[in-house]
Amino acid sequence: MSHDPARADVDYAALFHDAPSGYLVTRTDGTIVEANATLLAWLGRRRHEVVGSSLLDLLPVGDRIVYTTHALSQLGLMGAFAELAVDLRGADGVRLPALLSGTRAAGTGGLPDLDRIIVFNAHERRLYERELVAALRKAEEAEAARAAAEASSRRKQTLLESVLNTVEVGVTVVDAEGNTVLTNARQRANFKRAVPEGMDRPDECQLLLFGPDRVTPLPTDLRPIRRVTMGQSYSDELVWIGTGEGQRALSTTARPIRGDDESFTGSVIAFSDVTDLVSAISAKDDFVANVSHELRTPLTSIMGYLDLALEEEDELPPHVASALRVALRNSEKLLQLVSDLLSAAAGQTSMEPAPTDLAEIVRAALTSVAPRAEANGVELAADIPERLPAVVDGQRISQVLDNLLSNAVKYSPDGGRTTVRARREDGMVRIEVEDSGIGMTESEQSEVFTKFFRSVTARRAAIPGVGLGLAISRSIVEAHGGTITLRSQSGRGTCFTVLLPVG
Repeated sequence: MSHDPARADVDYAALFHDAPSGYLVTRTDGTIVEANATLLAWLGRRRHEVVGSSLLDLLPVGDRIVYTTHALSQLGLMGAFAELAVDLRGADGVRLPALLSGTRAAGTGGLPDLDRIIVFNAHERRLYERELVAALRKAEEAEAARAAAEASSRRKQTLLESVLNTVEVGVTVVDAEGNTVLTNARQRANFKRAVPEGMDRPDECQLLLFGPDRVTPLPTDLRPIRRVTMGQSYSDELVWIGTGEGQRALSTTARPIRGDDESFTGSVIAFSDVTDLVSAISAKDDFVANVSHELRTPLTSIMGYLDLALEEEDELPPHVASALRVALRNSEKLLQLVSDLLSAAAGQTSMEPAPTDLAEIVRAALTSVAPRAEANGVELAADIPERLPAVVDGQRISQVLDNLLSNAVKYSPDGGRTTVRARREDGMVRIEVEDSGIGMTESEQSEVFTKFFRSVTARRAAIPGVGLGLAISRSIVEAHGGTITLRSQSGRGTCFTVLLPVG
């Protein structure tokens, strides 16, 4: 054998024992022949405790089976195995994660075959693998949760769309910038009706939206989506969409959507098709106006002839004169009813304000209603100043007071007390008409200013009336820039309050 001077000084024993990996030399049956210092340090064992024992003694039962069936068989068949993950048992019973790789060296000169086993400390790797597995499991769980949430969201979206597509109201949800987030089938049909011919994707300012007169394009700042982007909410605003025979009336209502911090995030807009209702109301108003005009002409003629006949009342038999006066009085009532119908059909009331003493008007109204109050056993009382100047249409305000006092007396069939109060308050004139009559329920109070409304109690008691007086009164008061309100309790009476600007 040649001698290599460069390798003469190499201490192979030191290299073996100081190696960063553990080393074992075993016989083919697993008996340990040698173990390096690195491995012994990991295991916390001494050399004499290991040499002569079996490698299998260092392995837990499960790993013994794996080593026997896999590593030893591979060494016998292939002469090597690689990266077998096992646990080595330390002196204190602590398990040391390790990776074993080995090769079989054939013996020479009558020496037995030996297995050289390299042991890599896999503690850090095992921790990394566990962390990786844990991270992968978390990722899988997160993905499963995301998929479940997505599926739930799709189900909810489908359910929401099904519900929205079922209702007979167009619904649009927009974000804070006015971009459409959600819309139902009914609103998509409304949108198509409003799209000008030849346009594919118009914005709202280009849609065929018109005001109540059906011909004036709705200004940009009054269009539904534009208004909600400005932070507005509104109810029952009438707009017309489309043109020609397909034009429809929509009642629009919008409410804001707010986030957890109450910040504005968008709006929901509902579009209700009220074309049939608007047409019915228009037809009703036209009918009332036409019938009223047709009635007024002959009534005026009848009253004229009655007046002529009564000019010679002294020459008429008493019973004839009395009958003529009854006919004239009822003709005047009928003419007033016709006038009320005309006012209700017109919808708007023209005013001719002038300096007026409201105290005098109140006194005149009390005088006018006194006979009926006496007949019903109703006591009239007044709490008014000597003078109460204001700039109003005296005739119209007199009509309001006549309506309120007439109702107060009429709806007190069993007697009671009706009080009128009038005074100046915070730059306004306040007039109150309070009775102790039959009163109203809460539901009746919400409808009391509606045209032709009659309460159930009034109908049952056969109290005459058509339900126009209060609607006309509110129209007159609001035309003056004032308000009319009420408070009432069923069976306890009602108090109407009118507030009018002084001038």
